Amino acid sequence: MVYDAFALRIEDCPSTQVLMFRRRSLFGILAISIVLAFRCFGADEEGNTATQSTPQADAYEEQGLKPMILDPSDIFSEERNILRKLTTGEYPFRRGLFKDDVVIKSRQIKLESGKKVSLVWGRPKNAKVAPAVFIIDVESAALSNAPAPLFFNRRNQRRKELEAKYLLTSPFGSNLLGHGFVVAYAVGKDLSTLRSARKEDWIDMFDKIRDFKEVEDSSFFLMSTKEYANLSVYLASVYSFSGFILEEPHYMLFSRQTHRKIIDESYRYTSEQIWNRTDPSRKDLYHRIFGSIYSPIMIVRVENSPTLDFNEKTLISALKETNTHFETITLPQVPRKLVSLSESNGVLDTEPRVTYNAPSVSTWLEGMITYLKVNSDTMPVELEKRKLVY
Repeated sequence: MVYDAFALRIEDCPSTQVLMFRRRSLFGILAISIVLAFRCFGADEEGNTATQSTPQADAYEEQGLKPMILDPSDIFSEERNILRKLTTGEYPFRRGLFKDDVVIKSRQIKLESGKKVSLVWGRPKNAKVAPAVFIIDVESAALSNAPAPLFFNRRNQRRKELEAKYLLTSPFGSNLLGHGFVVAYAVGKDLSTLRSARKEDWIDMFDKIRDFKEVEDSSFFLMSTKEYANLSVYLASVYSFSGFILEEPHYMLFSRQTHRKIIDESYRYTSEQIWNRTDPSRKDLYHRIFGSIYSPIMIVRVENSPTLDFNEKTLISALKETNTHFETITLPQVPRKLVSLSESNGVLDTEPRVTYNAPSVSTWLEGMITYLKVNSDTMPVELEKRKLVY
């Protein structure tokens, strides 16, 4: 009662009433101003939209099409009114993909270790059958592990968006999918989870993708970046692929030591001198494993790479000596750089961010896609090239 009485006495004060009236007036004027500004802005926006209407847009409306470019931030949201238009460039750095062109799915796979990974794949929506590429790339894990929101009803949707991000933002994922290939990869909650996958786990994932009715069984390829060279070379030696694309490794394969000094000075040594100064037993392992790969191999090399001479006298030499069918594509500059690497006990705890050199990546894509088409029993049907038009 004391506080209520005190409040009444204050409100009865004339000066207080004037002050409260002024505050209400100011708030009213401010609210009216906001409403008027919003209406003016909306009218102007509608006017601009009307002036930008084109015959192409009208044609799409008549056909009942609502194209939407796939974007990691809203790939599962309602379709937006975005026009389709041909892009420029044969191999754009990032391919524009539209919602009505592709299907993206994922499923949980339990590994023998007890951990779980997501098997993600994208395919052209209208393709009855298409060649497939399974990619082992360190960036797919990095893109999929961004923090998810805490809201329960949003978390699962956000997880699917992040899992699909490699298909939409990576030059390899988006261009391969855009050129009509089924693209698949595995992601875990961290790199150690993915590292726990064993040979049987990988073979199980390969078989699952290969068994899809949309995948051409005799046109199934493996592509690997250099960070997974050890794993991918081994998998290519124990599984039947139609082809194997490998970014030239920056270390000695199948060895626990980096041999960095020998790699840097390899231009001074012969092939035999390099083996003797590193580990002679690795030479036999190179021959045995690469000799077990019966699919044609494409090696992606770089002109100014510090490991160019080293790989020429080890990897390339072993391929020639084992009569393994291979070809190379040489890029003018390093195509990819990894940043923000964090190591703990030899395991990467933080997935690296990847930066790209666009001209080198375009050369890589051109050579790789040509190679895939030559070695495929089924020719992929490229999707229409499109870009956003605002």
